[in-house]
Amino acid sequence: MRIKFPGFLLTKAQIACIFSGFLLYGILELAGQGTGDASVLVRADPGQGETSYDLIAVSIDDTDYQKEIPIQVSVKERQYTSEEADVIFDQLLMELTTAVLGDNESLQTVRTDLNLITKLADYGMKIQWESEDTELIDAFGSVHNEEIPDEGKTKYLRAETKIGNFTRQYDIKVTVLPPLLTEEEQTLKDIQTWVQELDKEQQTQAQLKLPNQYKGDTIRWYMENTADYKILPFIGILAAILLKLKEHEDKLQAVKKREQLLLLDYSEVVSKLMVFIGAGMALRIAWEKIADGYETSVNEGRRSFRPAYDEMVKTTAQLRSGTPEHKAYSEFGKRCGLQPYVKLAALLEQNRRTGSKQLRPVLELELVSAFDQRKNLAKIQGEEAGTKLLLPLFLMLGIVMVMVVVPAFLAFY
Repeated sequence: MRIKFPGFLLTKAQIACIFSGFLLYGILELAGQGTGDASVLVRADPGQGETSYDLIAVSIDDTDYQKEIPIQVSVKERQYTSEEADVIFDQLLMELTTAVLGDNESLQTVRTDLNLITKLADYGMKIQWESEDTELIDAFGSVHNEEIPDEGKTKYLRAETKIGNFTRQYDIKVTVLPPLLTEEEQTLKDIQTWVQELDKEQQTQAQLKLPNQYKGDTIRWYMENTADYKILPFIGILAAILLKLKEHEDKLQAVKKREQLLLLDYSEVVSKLMVFIGAGMALRIAWEKIADGYETSVNEGRRSFRPAYDEMVKTTAQLRSGTPEHKAYSEFGKRCGLQPYVKLAALLEQNRRTGSKQLRPVLELELVSAFDQRKNLAKIQGEEAGTKLLLPLFLMLGIVMVMVVVPAFLAFY
C-alpha cells in the first residue's frame, strides 16, 4: 500500500512510524494529566536539603467548574528526633576521629596536618573545631611541630557538632610528635642548631666565626650564589642577531652615503669636463687629467675619498690598459649606478660617434640640471639634520619642564 502526496510517496513503514508517534504522544499526555495523588509529599533525609515539587492545584466550585493553578512547593528536610540524635552522637566519635587523621597513623602519633572536616553529609551534621594550643595545631588542622621536643606534646581538640537543633561537644586527645626527617634533613637541622649555639656563645664579638670541623668532618663555608646567569645565553643570541642587523644597517648607510657623495660630486665632474673640453682638450685627455689631479690630491692628503672621482680613476686605468673608450665609459656609468652618471656615460659614448663639437652644448644643459639636483639634495640634507635635532630639543624641553614643575609641586607640600 502506498499513499501518494503531490511530489512525495509514503510507504507502509513510514505511515506506521508516523501513527506510532502520534499514538505514544496521546497516551503519555493522558497518563500525565492529573494522575497520582500529590497531597502527601516526601521529605528528604536530614542533611540533604529541601525538596522542590512542581504541582497543579485543581479548584472545583459549586458548578463543578475546574480551575488548574500551577504551584511550586518547597519541602524542608526532615529533622532528627531527640532519640535519633542521641544514637547518632553516640556512634559519631569513632568515625570522627578516623576522618580527621589525614596522613597520620593515629591521634597519638600526629606528625603531619590533620583533616578537620566541617561536616558529615551522611548525617547532615556540621562541625566546628577549637584548638587548645593554636600555635601547635590551628583551627584549620595545620600542625606546627618543627620546634617541639622528641617526646612530643599532648593537646586537646574540641569538636562542637550540630545536628538540626541538637549539639554535642567532643574533646579529642592529640599527641603531636616532631616530623620524620630524612638523613639529609636531620643533618641540616643539627648543623642549624649547632650554628645557633655558636652564635649565642660569640654574641659579644663583632663577628661570628664558624669552625671548619663538625663531628670529625671537614666543613667549608661558602656564600650561596643568588645571581641568575641563565639569561646570558639569550643575551648572547640577541647580541648576535643585533650585530647581524647592525652590519646590514651599516651596509645600507654606506650605500646611502656613497649615493649622496656621488650626487654631490656630479655637478663638479660635469663642470670640470666642460671646462677642459672647452679649452680644446680631447675627451680622453680631459678625463685622465681630472682623474690624475684627484689621485694626486688624495695622496698628498689635500682631499678625502670621493666615490665619483675614484670611479674615474678606475676608468682611466682601463683606458690606459687598452679598453675601448665607449666600453670604459659605459662601465663607469654602471659602477656608479645612479641615473645621472648612466646618462653622462651615454653622452660620452655618443661623443665617440658625433664628435666633441656637440658635446660641450650637451654638457652645458646637463650642468644646469646637475646644479638643480645638487640644490635639491642640499635641501633634503638640511631637513634631515633638522629632524635629528628634534630629539636633543625635546630632551632640553623635558629638563626645563622638570626644573619648573618640581619646585612648584614642592611648594604645595
